[in-house]
Amino acid sequence: PAAPAAAAAAVAAPVAASAPAAPVVAPAAPKPTPAPVAEPVAEDDLPPWHQAGSDERDEALAVELASPDAAMAAPWEAPPARAPAPVQAVAPAPRPQGIAISPSPAAGNAGPVALASAETWLELVAQSQLNGPSRQLAAHAAFIGFQHGVLKLAVSPGFEYLCSDRSLAALTEALSGPLGMTPKIVIEHGNAEAETLHQRSDRQRGERQQAAETAFMADPSVQLLIQQHGARVVTDSIRPFDE
Repeated sequence: PAAPAAAAAAVAAPVAASAPAAPVVAPAAPKPTPAPVAEPVAEDDLPPWHQAGSDERDEALAVELASPDAAMAAPWEAPPARAPAPVQAVAPAPRPQGIAISPSPAAGNAGPVALASAETWLELVAQSQLNGPSRQLAAHAAFIGFQHGVLKLAVSPGFEYLCSDRSLAALTEALSGPLGMTPKIVIEHGNAEAETLHQRSDRQRGERQQAAETAFMADPSVQLLIQQHGARVVTDSIRPFDE
């Protein structure tokens, strides 16, 4: 019986060896599981020990700031101000020797005015400090002569009202300084050969007006307007530059 069993085993072995092997299937890889997302924790949901720890840290920080080391820190001090450097006085430059500077003569030290002409009289009136009626009297009075302390003046007709006692007294006082004496003023009524200050002012004003009109009419631009555009010049509208 052992021999048939061995023969059967030998026969079975080739049969088993000739049978094809079953295919081996690898196990599928597991899908990755997404990481859980942590939900935000509200401030009220914090555990009690976490809140207590925060309070303790705040108290520790306050104690550290109030520690003696912080109090002992020296405060900042501004540097001391630097004293300004002493200013040395500069001696004035020495004046060259041999140059004499004489003071200019003062107006009060000038000698009396030699009133001998109508021109001197007009200059004297123009430079005086007269005002009001006394100024008008002097401006309308023409020079006749000045001898032995007597000043003769002529007042044109129509200006006799200016010869009041008060105006004559003011004119006498104003002339006392320049003449070096108190003159006696004698007024004559009538026209004189010499012109008065008022007459000279009118004459000079008329001369300036005539010169201004002549210069204006001679301007090429004015002539162009007159000739090509029929412009007309109003004479009274022209004035000298000094008026």
